[in-house]
Amino acid sequence: KSKEMVINKLARRLYTFALALVTLVIVWSILSFHFFDDFAIVDENNLLENTQVLVLLLSLMLSIRTAMNRVRKDKIISIFFSFLSFGFILREIDLEDFDLPTWIIVLGSGSGRTVLLVTIFSAIVLYMISKRRYYIDLTKVFFRSKIGASLFLSGCFLIIGSFFEDINLHSSVLIEECFELVAYALFFRAISVISRREIRTSRHI
Repeated sequence: KSKEMVINKLARRLYTFALALVTLVIVWSILSFHFFDDFAIVDENNLLENTQVLVLLLSLMLSIRTAMNRVRKDKIISIFFSFLSFGFILREIDLEDFDLPTWIIVLGSGSGRTVLLVTIFSAIVLYMISKRRYYIDLTKVFFRSKIGASLFLSGCFLIIGSFFEDINLHSSVLIEECFELVAYALFFRAISVISRREIRTSRHI
């Protein structure tokens, strides 16, 4: 119990840190872009994108930690969150820009990334099918919870942000990146909550 309390406290602190960081970065980015003419702030590997990657890394680490809890019966949700975190990280990072082995770059970019993510996703789905009745019930409970609402809102912010890619505005990239950052913050909120609160269903696994 004491170990669980420490983990819960850590999850709360991580979420508080991430929320404060995201708020500060968005405010500073808007000020820098519009008042200090720092247009580079929306560039690749700059403040906004690096903050997105940091939030996603925190999401990945916390979701993996929750998935490793053998007592929990809802660990498939954290496994799925880990998969999403990993996929988002690969989306935000251009591995070609780093001095990495060729096989990592091939697997983490382009068609190799697609094959890798589809393979992982297929393995998760196949496992869920083997116990489909339990996981269907768990999925229903999940999407009726605040955690599911956070994930849904996260997806909405990502979709809205993507619209600005095709809009010819002076600050379209800034708006897109800010929406993405808010989306990842909501995504991390869902992971933080589920790390402290198990999703339960009446059906036994």
